[in-house]
Amino acid sequence: MENLIIAPLHLIITIYIWVIIASAIFSFLQVDPRQPVVEVIERMTQPAFTFIRQKMPYVVISGVDLSPLVLLVGLEFLDNVLIGSLAFAILQMIHAIIFTFVIIIIIASVLSFMRVDPYNPIVASINRLTHPMFQWVHRKFPFLIISGIDLSPIAIIIALQLLDTFLAQLFVGL
Repeated sequence: MENLIIAPLHLIITIYIWVIIASAIFSFLQVDPRQPVVEVIERMTQPAFTFIRQKMPYVVISGVDLSPLVLLVGLEFLDNVLIGSLAFAILQMIHAIIFTFVIIIIIASVLSFMRVDPYNPIVASINRLTHPMFQWVHRKFPFLIISGIDLSPIAIIIALQLLDTFLAQLFVGL
């Protein structure tokens, strides 16, 4: 009986997550909003995005709207609570945050090799998220800069992966 309720909810949440991802991709690619598919997706997602922006005004950082990301994280958390336990949902949330931060560190590392506008809102946001951690690692471990090559992103990624693995093993041991 419980599975008859949870399975359709899981399916609805999964489909809505993909709709949110499509909306974010269309927004990033600046697809013509008059196309029928784009209109339908916008009608499905904008009420939720507007609600998040109203309840969490700080979700727009330097002109970058993070409400789709907040909604995705919330839906993933809800989905994990429905499927598993609260502890599993929290562990999945921590894993998702660590994974997202690893991706941001990789993007920051790639951007450091390119000539990008530092005033671009996305670049500025990435720099604000990563540079404090890079600077801390530089102060504590100055030997991570070898011949002008900064290895601190690799060290941070390894540390985050170790933390993620440790937390997963801790959860398995419970």
